[in-house]
Parts: sequence; structure tokens; C-alpha cells
Amino acid sequence: MTKKLSIIVPCYYEEETIPLFYEAVEKVKKELNRIELEYWFVNDGSQDGTLD
Repeated sequence: MTKKLSIIVPCYYEEETIPLFYEAVEKVKKELNRIELEYWFVNDGSQDGTLD
């Protein structure tokens, strides 16, 4: 049975750090068996391209 893990990530002017965060979590994900990850990036009005 596959389990699902939702990760809620609050973002405010995080354009440069989101890719680093995502890559780090994806590395850990490879070690987890039968866990499906879901990301929720919540932007609080950033004007720097955080959502791009």
C-alpha cells in the first residue's frame, strides 16, 4: 500500500531557495519506499518570481 505525504511550504521571496529545497527533498524521497509526495507551495504575495 502506498502512503501519501503532503508537504506544505510557506513561501515569501524564496525564488532562489525553492529549487534547493525541492532537490534536497527529492533526494530523501528516493530512500523512502512506497511514499507518494505532494507539495503545496503557498506564496504570500512575493514579487520576485517565487511562483515561476
